[in-house]
Amino acid sequence: MGQQAGHFVTVCVTLMIAAVISWYLFFKEAGQEDSIDVTQFPKVIGTWEGVDLPISKDDLAILETNNVFVRRYTNSVDKSQVFLYIVYSRHNRKVSHPPEICYTGNGMTVNEKVHDPVRIDYKNLTIDTNRLHLTKGDFDHLSYYWFKIGDQFTSNYWKQQALIALNTILGKNSSSALIRVSADISQKDIQKTQRQIKAFINLVAPEIFAYFP
Repeated sequence: MGQQAGHFVTVCVTLMIAAVISWYLFFKEAGQEDSIDVTQFPKVIGTWEGVDLPISKDDLAILETNNVFVRRYTNSVDKSQVFLYIVYSRHNRKVSHPPEICYTGNGMTVNEKVHDPVRIDYKNLTIDTNRLHLTKGDFDHLSYYWFKIGDQFTSNYWKQQALIALNTILGKNSSSALIRVSADISQKDIQKTQRQIKAFINLVAPEIFAYFP
């Protein structure tokens, strides 16, 4: 019994040391610089052309990174507009958090939050997204968002955090991104706005795969 107990203690100590080292490396990586500049993401995608919009210093402080952009894309065919927001980090898991936190912090009301998968042609995939219906006074807005962790997508924030930690411990790609596509609801036609956003997501998906590892 004494020898077995000794082996058990040794195994436990070894696992504890391994866990401490893994978590040390996990948090150490968070301070490293990113090798990808998200602002270089294509501004012209099909018939859509983007213009960067300013981001406040307070918002950048919350994100703990400057590797982020908000861009308004306008379709040259029908002049419709969508807003693309991407924040990315190769190492810092803190940069990706649920957008509704920022929305409500800016005084908006989240009238609806539902899971709304989006089918895309690229690789015949389905992206799990969250759809938010937001209002503030005359402001009426629809927003879709999801997280990218390595080569995986999820709409669940906690799953994203768990995958980042797991990939880090296993020495795999632990990069993460929050991707948000939104648009103003015109003439109270929510379904038309949904189709417009989903069409843009379908168009931009190959660029996201190509640009973010």
